Amino acid sequence: MSRLFDEIDFVINWANGLSTSAQIGLCIGLTLGLLVLLKFVILKRIGLFVNKTEVGWDNDLFVPISKRTEFFAMVLCVNLSLSWLSPESLVQVNYLLNIAYILLMTSIISSTIKVVVPPMMAYIQSNESGVSVTGRNVFLSGLMRSLVWTVAIFLIVNEFGIELSGIFASFAVFSLIAGLALQQSLGNILNSFMLAMDRPFDVGDRIEVNGIEGKVISSGILSTKLLTWSEELVIIPNNSLVSNTVMNKARGGGDGVPKRLNLLVDIGVDYSEDPPHIKKILIEVAKNCPYTLEDPSPRALLIRLGEYSRDFRLYTWISDYSDEWPARDWILQAISDRFNEEDIIIPFPVSIEMKGQPSYRGANRELRVRRKEARQHAARLQMARADEVHREERDTVRSEIAWLEQQLLDTSLQSREKEKIRAEIAALASTLDMFDGD
Repeated sequence: MSRLFDEIDFVINWANGLSTSAQIGLCIGLTLGLLVLLKFVILKRIGLFVNKTEVGWDNDLFVPISKRTEFFAMVLCVNLSLSWLSPESLVQVNYLLNIAYILLMTSIISSTIKVVVPPMMAYIQSNESGVSVTGRNVFLSGLMRSLVWTVAIFLIVNEFGIELSGIFASFAVFSLIAGLALQQSLGNILNSFMLAMDRPFDVGDRIEVNGIEGKVISSGILSTKLLTWSEELVIIPNNSLVSNTVMNKARGGGDGVPKRLNLLVDIGVDYSEDPPHIKKILIEVAKNCPYTLEDPSPRALLIRLGEYSRDFRLYTWISDYSDEWPARDWILQAISDRFNEEDIIIPFPVSIEMKGQPSYRGANRELRVRRKEARQHAARLQMARADEVHREERDTVRSEIAWLEQQLLDTSLQSREKEKIRAEIAALASTLDMFDGD
């Protein structure tokens, strides 16, 4: 060990004995050698290791970090060279070197936040079942980077020896004015994070707020957007969501089953009809409906003795709330058909004498009746086939979405590929909305 120290002292003494130009050349040579070693040996090996990892974000992070590391090494070499060649010059430019260090370190931290935060938040969101606020990742990343650069600017200004008390006073006044002007916007931003933590709904859920019912298509940092059944886009500020009662029809689902919906269908019949007969027909219709569940089993109850009719209510359950209107249409159509077959009368109040339906007279009466019946049968056949195709196409799109969502769990995919998959899932979900009739 002593021999090693002796050799080091010999090299130092030899370098100190060189002329000024030789010392400058030695510093330049050592700097270039260090940069070559760093770039083509150290960083190259790290890059090969990064390419072999299964995660994709480290590849996106390695490129900007490696460039900044090279600049950092160059500034460090300049600093060390000046401390050896001319300590007096180092004192004069020391603040410039400190500023370079601050800028490089801040840039490295900022780039790391920009690359690491989105996949980290995406991983957290993939393990939660609540609302995923659109734009939250970008906003959080931007806020953290802004704080880092604010600290860097403070340190740089401090290097120049500028008095900051007046700047802070002006900034406080400006912040007060901006806070008053942007009170509603800031409240919406803060409430978006409260929604993300409380998780009252998720994108795709069916909710009702202040009598407005629709499907949540996005939840941003300022507002939440609902698409109503009449294809109207309703934008609700996040302040309103936090301060009002939100009814989430996708989370009720008896026995903790999400998206299950209790479908209620009311129907009135003439007083001459037998209630058990009506209940039997309603239950049979509900059991035959392709949208309803076998468990819980449907029920039919007499709920009212009205002025003109006995009123019954059919209780049946469907697995997905998006099927409410197709299921209701199917059940009402089936009830109408069964009532016609069973000669069951649906009464209505009469205040004036109604004329009878026009009769078919003449020799062509039977032909006209048969042609009408044929058109009716053809229409029923066509609607039945359309309903079947509708369900088949919808199930196919759902299976494709489920498969793509499974691919997002593949850790070998890079972040850009996952973004493409998410965009494709969004496009398929939009198509699914058309099939679901939402």
